[in-house]
Amino acid sequence: MYKKRLWVCVLGGVISAVVCLVGRQVIFGFPQVTLESVAATVANRLLLGFAIGFSGWRIHHLLHGGILGLIFSLSVSIGFLPSNLLGFFLYTIAGVLYGIFIEWFSTDVFKAPMKAT
Repeated sequence: MYKKRLWVCVLGGVISAVVCLVGRQVIFGFPQVTLESVAATVANRLLLGFAIGFSGWRIHHLLHGGILGLIFSLSVSIGFLPSNLLGFFLYTIAGVLYGIFIEWFSTDVFKAPMKAT
């Protein structure tokens, strides 16, 4: 396994979680912060970073990040559908963008691309 890539992707997941939580506060007018919402967001974004770092799917790296971002974000945002359509779209789109960011961050900035197996 490529350790540098995995660590950089997990760091990208941490950064994405922080940006996501701050963005939620700003966009929705500083709602009450609950442990459940923080835990779900942090876990989801960390899992996204880990999955991108671990994955060996051989497609263009930005498409790879976007697709995994969509898949992992839907796992949480689908729960918003009954009551918060705006939250669903924002969380899902943000997940795609975070996936692209994590891939760009690891592959282009830190020069830790996926290795051929």
